[in-house]
Amino acid sequence: MTQAATGIVTYFGLLAYFDRPRGKLIDDSLIEAKQSQVDGAGLGLYAAKALPEGTILGTYPGVLRPTGKYLAQYEGDPNAGVYAWRFSDNEQFIDPTDREGKLQELCYGGTSDFPFSYFLHENIFKWKVPTLLARINEPPIGWSGCNVCTAEDRKTREVIFSLSRDVEEGEELFMDYGLSYDRSDYSKI
Repeated sequence: MTQAATGIVTYFGLLAYFDRPRGKLIDDSLIEAKQSQVDGAGLGLYAAKALPEGTILGTYPGVLRPTGKYLAQYEGDPNAGVYAWRFSDNEQFIDPTDREGKLQELCYGGTSDFPFSYFLHENIFKWKVPTLLARINEPPIGWSGCNVCTAEDRKTREVIFSLSRDVEEGEELFMDYGLSYDRSDYSKI
C-alpha cells in the first residue's frame, strides 16, 4: 500500500473512531418523547410504562468533544450548547446535536474539526444513536422533584441514566442539571 493510501485509511479510521456517536438506550419501549409539562421546555421524556427504582435507561448520546474545541465551536451561539453534557472534570463534553447545534432524533456523529467528518458519518458510516435521553428536563422550583439520577464514568466517558425512584406510566422524567447549569432563562419561561 502506498504512503498516500495508508494516510487516507488512517485518516478515515481516526474520524470513524473519534467522531463516532456514543450512547445507547437499554430499551426504547420504556420511554417516549412528547410535549413537556414545563412551560417553554419543548419536548420532555415520559415513562411509557410503570418502571421500578433502579431501572437503567441508557447512556447519554453524542460525540465526545474536548472542552476547548467545544466551547470555541459554540461561542457564537450560546443556545447551541443547551443539550451538551459537561463532564465533572471539565475535560470533555458529550454533544448530541447536529452540525447546526440542533437536537435531532438521531445523532450520527461528526465534527467540524476535520474535513468530511460530518459527510462520512452521515452518509458512509451511518452509525447512529437515539437522542431521547437528551430530552429529560429539570423540574421547576416547587414541583415534586427528580426521578432520574446520573452516574459519570470518566474512564469510559459515559453518563449512565437510571431511575431514582419508582415512576408511573405517563409520568414525566426529571433530573437535576447540577450546580453549574445556567438557569438565568428560567425566569423568562
